[in-house]
Amino acid sequence: MHDLWADLHIHTSCSDGLLTPSEMIRRARDVGLSAVAIVDHDTVEGIPEALETGRECQVHVLPGVELSSQFQGRDVHILGYEIDYTDEKFVGHLALFRQERHRRIVRMVGNLNRLGLKLTIEEVEEKSKGSSIGRPHVAEVLMEKGYVETFQEAFQRYIGYGTPAYEEKYRILPDQAIAIIAEARGLSFLAHPGYAVTDDLILHFIKAGLDGIEVVHPNILENRTRYLIEFARSHGVLISGGSDCHGGRDGCTLMGKYNVPYAMLEDILRERERRFEKKEALLSGGNVETEG
Repeated sequence: MHDLWADLHIHTSCSDGLLTPSEMIRRARDVGLSAVAIVDHDTVEGIPEALETGRECQVHVLPGVELSSQFQGRDVHILGYEIDYTDEKFVGHLALFRQERHRRIVRMVGNLNRLGLKLTIEEVEEKSKGSSIGRPHVAEVLMEKGYVETFQEAFQRYIGYGTPAYEEKYRILPDQAIAIIAEARGLSFLAHPGYAVTDDLILHFIKAGLDGIEVVHPNILENRTRYLIEFARSHGVLISGGSDCHGGRDGCTLMGKYNVPYAMLEDILRERERRFEKKEALLSGGNVETEG
């Protein structure tokens, strides 16, 4: 029997990816993946389409999201897996985050205008095929108008951290992101923790309810992957990984190059089922075994 593989970090055109959910799922099938997690930024808009195409292509689709937070001046991204993407309170949180994203981009466009670069928020909105607008859409307009030659140059010169047009994100704490995901009956994972993310920091997030750590990612070196796997095991949390594929927006298609064993997904599903069943039993007043 052939080994089965998954990619648990995929973005679509519903946030800042280039391809639609259906296109991403078909590409996953074509590169031999058996499962993917759709984790668009602050939106679950693409999940129904991805699930439907996944059934057609026999690719398991894990409903997810990626939330941005900040802690001690550092950006911290939290992945949510197997969320209830129809939960009204959860959907309300995402609507607020998207609204704040739009306000940020409006301010950024204003900054670019003051620098003498002529573009409008309407032009940026046109690049955003989904409901979650972001800096990559600004970069596309800057490239189209000839202000920069590459996607990377747009960030380095104008819209990256510390550049003249940069604007801060709407701030929530990682603890809040973890709680929001838990309320939507999902599991939370720390996304792509590099060497700058200390053990003490990860332990703080685990104490706040973090369920797992992303250990495979294009920005995580092999030695760091091995360390994170052992760290997760020693602290009783799950692991995940994936390509962070945006459909080739960065100049290359990463899907199929940062796979993880399908068994990793099965561990996530088992833990989510175990926790959800336990919570339902407690809420319904069911019997809970105790020692003694």
